[in-house]
Amino acid sequence: MKNFLISISLSSFLGAAILFLSPYVTGEIEPWDSNNYYYSSALLIAGFVILLDRQASYEIAFIGIILGQALYMFSFMPVDSLMGIGFVIMAFKSLLSLVGLVLKSAYLNLLLLNGKY
Repeated sequence: MKNFLISISLSSFLGAAILFLSPYVTGEIEPWDSNNYYYSSALLIAGFVILLDRQASYEIAFIGIILGQALYMFSFMPVDSLMGIGFVIMAFKSLLSLVGLVLKSAYLNLLLLNGKY
């Protein structure tokens, strides 16, 4: 239970941090509105960082990233008629965090095979 709470808290924090930093990095309140790769790369990095804790599971990390973004979006971002569309875009783009999780898993497996971890 302790590992669950740590994993979900860390992944939720990283998910909220992605949206918090968006105006400073992209100049857009919603990161998916920008023309750069900030949102995609931030999701990949968040997925990669979460699995530094070897006890974290893929499901908890993914759910935490979406939960953190959703809580931040509904708490601090301006509410308008397109909020539902933004939530759907966020949910689909958050699948990129799973790619980061898989990359981290592959990296750890490579280290294990070479006896360096």
